[in-house]
Amino acid sequence: MNSNKFLIGSLIGGIVAFMAGGLLYAVIFGEMLAKLCPGMLAVQNDDMFPLVIGNFTIGILITYIFEKWANIRTWLSGATAGATIGALMALSFDSNMHGTTTLFTWEGVALDVVICAIQWGITGAVIGWWLGFKRA
Repeated sequence: MNSNKFLIGSLIGGIVAFMAGGLLYAVIFGEMLAKLCPGMLAVQNDDMFPLVIGNFTIGILITYIFEKWANIRTWLSGATAGATIGALMALSFDSNMHGTTTLFTWEGVALDVVICAIQWGITGAVIGWWLGFKRA
């Protein structure tokens, strides 16, 4: 594994995941999510630090999978793999949350799966491009 590609890919991925997540969750789908998952508003937290950690973890996870196991080196294969991983992770987590809390509805689960697929797809595209950029 190329350590420089991994470290920079993780950093870039974390930044892209954070920015895409903010745009998708707060600006584009914020009102719709609030309507579909009204319980979320009651437990919403304004602390940004956990969001930073979570999004940088997405960058590290995707970069590690792409660099170590999947040999993904293009934006298109990165977008496809990132969207697939994101959708599956969201479906797993959100279904468990819906089954154990009243925070989610099935409609909210479905919307969050779509949002995660988009967010992780964008992040995966950038990471895939970076891992293939000027590769020796």
